[in-house]
Amino acid sequence: QDIPHLLLTGTQGSGKTTIGEILINELQIDDADVLRVNASNKTGVDFVREEIIGFAELMPMNSRFKVVHLAEFDYMSQNAQGMLRDVLEANSDTCRFICTCNYENKIIPALKSRMQHLRFKAPSKDDVLVRMAEILAVEAVDFDIETLEKYVDQAYPDLRKIINNLQLNTTAGQLGQPSIDSDGGDYKFKLLDLLVVGDLRSIRTLVSEQLDSEQIGDCFEFLYRNLKKHPVLAKPENRDDYEQALVTLNDGMYKHGLVAIPHLNFEATCIRLFQLTGE
Repeated sequence: QDIPHLLLTGTQGSGKTTIGEILINELQIDDADVLRVNASNKTGVDFVREEIIGFAELMPMNSRFKVVHLAEFDYMSQNAQGMLRDVLEANSDTCRFICTCNYENKIIPALKSRMQHLRFKAPSKDDVLVRMAEILAVEAVDFDIETLEKYVDQAYPDLRKIINNLQLNTTAGQLGQPSIDSDGGDYKFKLLDLLVVGDLRSIRTLVSEQLDSEQIGDCFEFLYRNLKKHPVLAKPENRDDYEQALVTLNDGMYKHGLVAIPHLNFEATCIRLFQLTGE
């Protein structure tokens, strides 16, 4: 049994890290021969030099080869990635790398060319809805489909997040309505409610006054995935306005990573959306 160096990319919560652990288990790699790293906390060349290289260069103790399992690999700096390039080649006889990340564009080409790249695509919302219903049925949880749809819309395509939210809001075998907390991770439930009634102005206020810059970036993607729920833009006769709204969101998301004041950029994007929806 053998594997090449692997790069697993795709949407968050799609099972990339779990697949890595399954491979390690199926290959019967002893825990002493596995180095597990969350690269979001270990981003620089010093960690590569002091920890990863030393581990990779040692012979395996109880397995055919060692495994370095790097999660959140896209957080690692380009200098650190460049250093890993030679490590992969020099230790390929005794060590394998399994790297997972959400954004493959942040991985340098020289590393990609040295790894087998597997992409994890998100299933459709309908497929996710069916799967979540199956899980609830197996767990003997009562639910209504409209409530379940809200959980899927809130966190799609993050399957892990959807399942966690369902678990947190299930009591005595009954799936409850999601709790809305604009200061916590569930603020998107409030955004969804506002989007369904077409209240973009309240979305603008919520995001601008209560969310940080990272959460604003998530809001752009959330609006993109749920824009068809807006009562005006969802109408077939407003197809041109819907497409222009997508262009507007794309422009806002692009500028989000460039501007000094992300909140101002989001408000400006909302103003352009107001013009399309007649607010």
